[in-house]
Amino acid sequence: MFMAGALGELIWRYFQRHLPLYLALILLFATGLGFGAVATQKLSPVQRADLANYLTDVYASITQNKGVHSPKGEVFYQSLVDNVVKTTGLLFVLGLTVIGAPLILGVVFVRGFVLGFTVGFLVQETMVRGLVLSTTSILPHNLLVVPAILVSAAAALSFSTTAFKTLLGLSKEGVYAQFASTAFLSFCSCILLILGALVETYLTPIFIQLTSGFLI
Repeated sequence: MFMAGALGELIWRYFQRHLPLYLALILLFATGLGFGAVATQKLSPVQRADLANYLTDVYASITQNKGVHSPKGEVFYQSLVDNVVKTTGLLFVLGLTVIGAPLILGVVFVRGFVLGFTVGFLVQETMVRGLVLSTTSILPHNLLVVPAILVSAAAALSFSTTAFKTLLGLSKEGVYAQFASTAFLSFCSCILLILGALVETYLTPIFIQLTSGFLI
């Protein structure tokens, strides 16, 4: 009990110390969301028609009780690859390289852009149906995925900053201690991403089926 309380206090102090960094990342992600939503208005008529046709097929498959029974193992595996390996793993490596730190900001922005574009297009094209589909198929797992990515990005940037200052002799903070905290937070992010993959695999199809009547 004492150890759990001490660990919680340590984590709380860490987030307090890095609050400006987290706020900046949240703002960057929100900016990506905004740009993604605006980008849907820049699509050419052909691109919009292709995406609209694909969206129509998605609605048809859902209302016919198809398309939501994809192999769960495949869905779970793909979610892990996209989020744990390609995103969190990439953020961790970029943080270790130090010079790759600016790319971390790019990853956060792109993830926000993709999410904003997806939701924006759904809502613009089909209004209520798009809002319902976004709420049931995109929102649930992203409630875990987005915070996990932000935590991982902040940890990687924090390590890069500390390592850079140490190399220049501007800081005496231990790089090894910072690496340990970065590794721990990245591990915690992976746990959240695994939970997000489970939600996407097992709960999202249920949510979609429960609201399928609104998609007709």
